[in-house]
Amino acid sequence: MNEKKKVLVICRSSVGQMYLGVVLNRIWYAPVLAKTVSEGILLAREDEFSLVLFDADLPDDDRIAAAAAIGSAPSLAGLPRIALMTAGTHSRPESLLPEGWAAVVRKPLTDIGLLYDVLRRLSEEPRKTPRVPVRMRVEIEEQAPQRFLTAVNISEGGIYLRTHAPLPENTLLHLSFTLPLDPVIIQVAGTVVRAARLGAHLETEPGMGLQFVDLAEDTRNRIRSFVQWSLIGDLEWETALDSM
Repeated sequence: MNEKKKVLVICRSSVGQMYLGVVLNRIWYAPVLAKTVSEGILLAREDEFSLVLFDADLPDDDRIAAAAAIGSAPSLAGLPRIALMTAGTHSRPESLLPEGWAAVVRKPLTDIGLLYDVLRRLSEEPRKTPRVPVRMRVEIEEQAPQRFLTAVNISEGGIYLRTHAPLPENTLLHLSFTLPLDPVIIQVAGTVVRAARLGAHLETEPGMGLQFVDLAEDTRNRIRSFVQWSLIGDLEWETALDSM
């Protein structure tokens, strides 16, 4: 499994820091937290980051000054910078791009997939959609390597099935399963894109990763909703965001 990419999070609020830290960890990034730009610059002298995520809910002059300080700091030079701003603060987010922000993401973060898409694009992360751990039984139409396997994670893009006898790459399988707390039977096709045998990688559970093929839009939306709920369903959005 790839190492998490480090993100420097600059946020004045402790509650906001905690919230963003939990979210980033769950979508497989490693947050390092700072309350001020000066603190962030010091941290960047001792560590290497892939991105800067900045809580930009500030008066215009303060935000512009913060952007200039981040841009002029040698330890942060060249890092993509993402501004987090409450919806409605600026009617034209693109007007902020000349300040040096690579992207502007709106709060509240009601669609975690949008944040993930910005992060993965700017950090050159190859995985296109966030995944979540799961434990559910999956039926294999081809009955190979056996009729029922256990899925251990899922995303809009695919699923990972636990097995000691993974099939060769490019093998096409037809799957049926129901998501936790959802009675609707999902039927999908997927091709094996990754096989991990027992003992080959100590940090990887033996099994095979499948990429979904021609996923119907309603099925994609159902999986997306489950992923969203799994990632942020237990977080107090209002409390965190009001304090950020």
